[in-house]
Amino acid sequence: MPTDPAVDRAHRVADELLEEHAPVFGTDLAIYAGHVHRVIGLVGLQTPVPDALAAPLGHAAFFHDAGIWFDDTWDYLGPSARRAVAALPADQAEHAELVTALIDEHHRLRPARHADPLVEALRRADLTDVTAGLVGAPGVRRQQYRELTERYPASGFRPMLLRAFRSGLRESPLHPVPMMKL
Repeated sequence: MPTDPAVDRAHRVADELLEEHAPVFGTDLAIYAGHVHRVIGLVGLQTPVPDALAAPLGHAAFFHDAGIWFDDTWDYLGPSARRAVAALPADQAEHAELVTALIDEHHRLRPARHADPLVEALRRADLTDVTAGLVGAPGVRRQQYRELTERYPASGFRPMLLRAFRSGLRESPLHPVPMMKL
């Protein structure tokens, strides 16, 4: 699979954050890392990633679900976005609004409500990965998704999601998927 320098940079940013925060994820680290990298790869297959937005993409991809672990909550979009913005390096602070949108919109059932194509691409990338490719991403062939899962294995990802969902049911039985938006 050919690589794009901006997508490679997004992967490196995510790797640095994964390494820095490894203890937070415990035994889920490799599973979450695979998801983060598959999402970044799927974004890059859907739309060009401008060089200036590679680091914010990697940053947002790392934090997009991280509130589950950092804040021990299934209602994690707000906590994840706040942590992401607080952790943005000073030279990336101008991208706080985009990073927030990337995280806040990634579970929207309808197209993202943000003009930057990265926001919709990340939404579709996450959906594609959560559904193991059953719901495809625009312009991404199934073979390309399979190549991403070979490079960044998904083993344990779906069982981890089920554990998190069960925890979410206990946390809020009347609103079991608080992160989903119309």
